[in-house]
Amino acid sequence: MTSHFEHFLDQLPAADADRGRRLFRPALVERGELLVRAGDRPERVGFVERGLFRLYQTDAAGTERTLAFRAEGELVCAYSAALRHEPSRLTIEALEPAELMIAPRSTYDALVRASLGWQALVARLTEALYLRVEQRQTELLLADATERYRLFLATHEHVAGRLTQRHIASYVGITPEALSRIRRRLISINDDGHAAAYRREHDDDDARDGNRPGRSRRTAAAAQPADKGTR
Repeated sequence: MTSHFEHFLDQLPAADADRGRRLFRPALVERGELLVRAGDRPERVGFVERGLFRLYQTDAAGTERTLAFRAEGELVCAYSAALRHEPSRLTIEALEPAELMIAPRSTYDALVRASLGWQALVARLTEALYLRVEQRQTELLLADATERYRLFLATHEHVAGRLTQRHIASYVGITPEALSRIRRRLISINDDGHAAAYRREHDDDDARDGNRPGRSRRTAAAAQPADKGTR
């Protein structure tokens, strides 16, 4: 079966795809590890072969605000920080054990500068990212909580069942308790199309979130190469 990374490279001319194969290297990231920590300068670009990541910021009160999720077939990096050559304002956390293709940021940038094929691909990715960010801002400004949840289900159906209620609530911009009330109301009025997309119990959310006594997050600053790890 063709990998997600190979499908991604299929968008490029053959010579540019070969340059990408030489640059990106496989790495493993454990659930709970941080690919990027707020305050650090982003040094890597990752492509998700398997796994799920959350991009979030933490406000002055310590509340986490989830900005986006990245799953199979997507690039994951602190994009705006890399463009500005500044420390990242966001944290990128692995929500599942993940397999990545990793490239050093500086070498990746040099590849893009030297390749018209990569420049065109990055331009398309940047345009798509801009449209997603604009849509997200519109939702937060104009839609109420119920509509934001409906929009989340419509746009994240492929990952909704892999997320905890806490993470979904953080993305929608409400508390988990408010999300529970919205879900109950949607189910009670037979909104089967949306309710079915995320109809499961959350009794084990704490375990999936990693809230176990004595557990600490580890930074994935040196993500373990796949050929040295155990699958």
